[in-house]
Amino acid sequence: MKRFQTITNCKGLTLIELMIVLILSLLLMGAVYMTFQLQHNSGQAQTQVAATQQDIRAAMDVIAMDIMHAGLSRDPSGNIQGIPTGTSGTSTLQLQMDYTNDGVTTGPDELVTYRLNNGNLERIDVNAGVTQILARNVTLLSFQYLGRTKTNTTQQIDPGAGTLSQAQARAVRFIEVTVTKEGDKVDPQTGNAIERTLSRWVCRRNGTIDEI
Repeated sequence: MKRFQTITNCKGLTLIELMIVLILSLLLMGAVYMTFQLQHNSGQAQTQVAATQQDIRAAMDVIAMDIMHAGLSRDPSGNIQGIPTGTSGTSTLQLQMDYTNDGVTTGPDELVTYRLNNGNLERIDVNAGVTQILARNVTLLSFQYLGRTKTNTTQQIDPGAGTLSQAQARAVRFIEVTVTKEGDKVDPQTGNAIERTLSRWVCRRNGTIDEI
C-alpha cells in the first residue's frame, strides 16, 4: 500500500514580503532610469557642443577665405587696398577684392562686410545688396589687426574705438578673428547655454602691404 504525505508548508509570500520585493523593484527601476537619463543628457550635451563648434568653424572658414582674397587684383597701381579706409574696426570688417580683374570692385562678392547684428554673424555682399547669416546666437565677433615691422616682427595695429586709417589698413598683414557662439539649446545637465569660442589668425596674401 502506498502512503501519501501531506504537504502542509505551502504558504505564499506575506504582504510584508511582497511590499519589500515591490520596493526593491522600484529602487532598481529608478536607478536604471536615472542612469539612462544621465547618459541621454550627456549625449545631448555632446551633440550640442559638436553642432556649435561645427557652426563656428564653417563661419570662420568663409571669413578666412575672404581675408586671404582681400586685395586680389592685377591692377599695378595698387588701387585695390584689400581693407578700405575707414570701414573696419574691432567688431566690423570690410574687404575688397577684384575677382574680374577690371581694376574696380563693383561686382558681386568684390566688396563684403562682416558684422554682428542681433546675435547673427552676417556677411554682407555690398554691391549685390545680399546679406547672408553665417551663424546665429553669436555673442562675440572680434577682429584684431597685426602688421609686420622692418625687423620682421609682428606689432598690433589698434584702431581704438574707431576704424582703421588708410596707413593702418595698408599695414595689416594678419587678422585675428574671434567668434563666440551659444548652442541652440541649453545644457540639460547644467541648465545653462552651451558656449564655445574659436580664434584664428589669418594672413593676407594679396595687395600692397606696408611695413609698420
